[in-house]
Amino acid sequence: MDPKASRTALHTAQHRAAHLLLDSDPKILSDTFARAFAGFDTDTDLLSALDAMAPVEFPRMRALFTLRHRYAEDELARALAHGITQYIILGAGLDSFAFRRPDLAGSLRVFEVDHPATQEWKRARVAGLGITPPTNLTYVPIDFEHDALRGRLLSSGVNASKAVFASWLGVAQYLTPEAIGATLRDIAAFAAVGSKLVVQFIVPPETLAPDEAALVAALAARAQQFGEPWRSYFLPAEFERYLREVGFGSISHFGSEQASSRYLRNRSDGLRLPAYFHMITAGIP
Repeated sequence: MDPKASRTALHTAQHRAAHLLLDSDPKILSDTFARAFAGFDTDTDLLSALDAMAPVEFPRMRALFTLRHRYAEDELARALAHGITQYIILGAGLDSFAFRRPDLAGSLRVFEVDHPATQEWKRARVAGLGITPPTNLTYVPIDFEHDALRGRLLSSGVNASKAVFASWLGVAQYLTPEAIGATLRDIAAFAAVGSKLVVQFIVPPETLAPDEAALVAALAARAQQFGEPWRSYFLPAEFERYLREVGFGSISHFGSEQASSRYLRNRSDGLRLPAYFHMITAGIP
């Protein structure tokens, strides 16, 4: 693995894969490619790697890493019903949507946007597995801290005259507020009317109960060890203001209580979300 590639992308894929093995039905998300993309040949290898770390917060991480994708993909399904034909995955990591949905190959173009090192690592892993990338998938390398998103997307084939659906999950905490603002401005500048963005971010730990704040501190410390420090936290109203300032509207919030009610009610495995979870869906009016 390239030392510059995202270790946290690997970590999240491990948990999506473990969800299929450790948690009850119905699954929140059936990411059947996650284990292989993460580099594990067998279920035993995957679980052994998780056992070696074994933090008590792992069930909450499985809930988070599966539920945020499930919500984004449910929102995408609604957008598809309204004619969306372009899906931009910002900070894609080891995302497998394009691989899991061959039924959409003829109607939806998928653009995976990520750091060049992480993207090359993923592409090499996919090739090593003997998997042919879907014909509707385009890789877009970018450094969010230094590169202009709009130019990279347009040069990669995104049609700015047509609406897009974009997801940005688990990335905001690694970026500076300036980089986040620049990315949001770039999206708003090129996205046609009717475009949608789903974004997930982390609320400030000082707004949380002590046990939840301790979880944020532990996760941030682990990310720091991976060389991927957390740089930004946002109150929901603060992130909404960012979005409105650059031209987004039709904003809806999706916090941990709403998510738990929709996706985790009456589960026998006791999965629950960390309280720092928050997502927003915003549109270009």
